[in-house]
Amino acid sequence: MTTPAAGSPHAAAPAPAPTGPPPEAGRSGTYGVLVVPAVLGLFLVLAFAGLMIPGLRSPAPTDMPLGLAGPGPAVQQVEAQLTAAAPDAFEVKRYADEAEARTALREQDVLGAIVIGPSPKQPPGLLIASAAGDAPTTAATTAYEQLTEQLGTPQQVDDVAPLPESDTRGVSAVLLCVALTIGALIFQLVLSLAAAHVGAARRWLSCFCYAVVAGAAGALFAGPVTGTLDGHFLELLGIATLLSLTVVGIVAACQALLGALGIAVGALLVLPLGLASSGGVVDPHFQPAFYGVVSEYLPTGSAVSLLRRVLYFDGNAVGGPLLTLLLWAAGAWLVTLVSERIRPFQPLMVIVPASAVGPAAARAA
Repeated sequence: MTTPAAGSPHAAAPAPAPTGPPPEAGRSGTYGVLVVPAVLGLFLVLAFAGLMIPGLRSPAPTDMPLGLAGPGPAVQQVEAQLTAAAPDAFEVKRYADEAEARTALREQDVLGAIVIGPSPKQPPGLLIASAAGDAPTTAATTAYEQLTEQLGTPQQVDDVAPLPESDTRGVSAVLLCVALTIGALIFQLVLSLAAAHVGAARRWLSCFCYAVVAGAAGALFAGPVTGTLDGHFLELLGIATLLSLTVVGIVAACQALLGALGIAVGALLVLPLGLASSGGVVDPHFQPAFYGVVSEYLPTGSAVSLLRRVLYFDGNAVGGPLLTLLLWAAGAWLVTLVSERIRPFQPLMVIVPASAVGPAAARAA
């Protein structure tokens, strides 16, 4: 049997060249698509459970700042009684009179204060600030009740910073921070997935625009729309915008330094760790020492403190948390800008419309 000559009408057509990826590559890509979400989900479970459960499971006061105002001998005696009843529960700060104790409470130097009158016949009084949280108020009230029971005197309690009727549990500030943080995380995650062909300037502009829009939405909803945090719209707008910009910047900076792992690290900083140590759920003085140490240095805790002091303490002592937020925002965006110059942004994956995928690739999928 003879082979047809090349070019004859009976010659066999050449076999088409393979156009799709080899089967091994397809299986490898499929495994990656399946494994990455599972690893990310497991990481979030472990992060939330590992950070929030130990920090919130059994709150008890440790070195909670408590003021004592009055004559020296009487203050010394009350301090000895408090130490004997609850060792290590309170860090006592002494003040000359009630006016100084009130000022310290409004500036959040203490979370409660017992005022002892100049006369032994005058019953001691208690100054609290319910806007500082349930746990500090309960701890100060319990210590004061034990003292009055020993002395056999009536109780006189004055709430220096009460919560409004629109926010009787005092959780609206922390809920607003959680909403802004989650929104900023999702925005930066989607941006890192989809902005394959977007220049750096346009990506950064979109981040700033998102922060302003998200801050305005949060301030409007928490303020005029629901009336929960009403009366401080401009302050709410500024804090909400700054927090959104800070969270987006932190995640962007972590991604620029660590790649895909950076998104998980950034999320860990601002959400489970930040929320657990923020003082919005339980005051850091009622948590293990680690949470108290990191609370004032993380953006979530700073934002919660800043909101509370603006809303309920007439803006007293806002310098510390405001400076912390500004430093986080400036540092994160500085790292992001410098990293862009050294190693340009690389998206985690390229998202294209289904219509742009060739028929062969679509069939292979």
